[in-house]
Amino acid sequence: MNRAAADEDLYTADETRAEQPKPRRSRRPRRSWGRLVRLILVVALAVALVVTAVALSDYRVMGLSSGPSTTIRLPPTNTGRPSLERARRVLGPPPSGGTWFSGIWAGGGPASTARVEAFGAWRGTPVDSATLYPQAHTWQDIHDSDWHISTYQGFDGVLVYGLPMLPDSRDGDFASIVAGDHDWVYEQVARDLRDAGRARTVVRIGWEANGDWFPWNTTARTARGYIAAYRHIVAVLRSVLPDVVIDFDIACGTPLRGQQDRLDALNLLYPGDDAVDVVGCDTYDWYDTRGFDDASWEAAIRPHNRVGIADVAEFARRHGKGLSIPEWGLAAPAEGGSGDNPFYLERMRSFFEANADILVLEGYFSEPATSIANSLWDPDQNPQSSQAYARLW
Repeated sequence: MNRAAADEDLYTADETRAEQPKPRRSRRPRRSWGRLVRLILVVALAVALVVTAVALSDYRVMGLSSGPSTTIRLPPTNTGRPSLERARRVLGPPPSGGTWFSGIWAGGGPASTARVEAFGAWRGTPVDSATLYPQAHTWQDIHDSDWHISTYQGFDGVLVYGLPMLPDSRDGDFASIVAGDHDWVYEQVARDLRDAGRARTVVRIGWEANGDWFPWNTTARTARGYIAAYRHIVAVLRSVLPDVVIDFDIACGTPLRGQQDRLDALNLLYPGDDAVDVVGCDTYDWYDTRGFDDASWEAAIRPHNRVGIADVAEFARRHGKGLSIPEWGLAAPAEGGSGDNPFYLERMRSFFEANADILVLEGYFSEPATSIANSLWDPDQNPQSSQAYARLW
């Protein structure tokens, strides 16, 4: 979920430079030409060293340690080329009998199979997927956080697992990921899923990277480092779980800082066709993706200077991938949203049906405990929308 609204100037690179104070003039001693030449050479060498250090620092920031020609090659797998067809074959039919996997983040109570199934009983169709995240303050937290997998024992649907690229403590960077420093964590996550019988899990690696609220937040300048790190994690996961479904998932309505084009969050961050099964987007009824009438809805699905759900669907089709909307929902006025807005639910349902040929999954993010206040069930914070959802689903 987006942690804050993106300001309008996030997509504009900051080129402001502080003016340096001018040095005071002083009397200079007379020098011979030889000494002057030696001084010039020393200064030139110092400048060259500074430029080199800055360049290396840039590569480090981008997550690359050996210059701009660095590439990360994925090892061959026995899964074939990632595609919409492969994703559907691996995941199998949705338990609800629908065309796509329809899921839930059922906030407001302890995560469990019983709670997810109760939500399905309330809406009238079984839940196909459950959204979950590990504890992530440190690397050790991510490594040890297997309870969120085991709590869904007995759930017939698939898990949609948000895998942090970095912990909240911000220990590490893209370069350390590429170097393999954290493979022990990613491998353990894959083993936990495998051992729990969840080999066909959908994994959202480093979701919403175009925003600025997660440790793996990315800009146009650091996009190559994000891609290198992402591809490395894919290779690690596939070495343990060859049937894992990889979801490249950005935040719709949020510009990529430093972008030159409104679609750069897709085009610059995309890890490559060989690394991705489905292309996703998290979207809410707020700010630039808010829809409360026909005109605002059309603007919301292709918002000015940022990516919308219509753009993601077109991108997925162009690359032969499945489409996912793993987080979507209403938003309270305190979060720039429309509050109880059945119109938004109706239009989202229509969008899903119009794109059913490529839609792999969607999951409503029902969360009463934060300022988003968009719960539809237990508790029902939006009664009109609650009735609309139960009718539509």
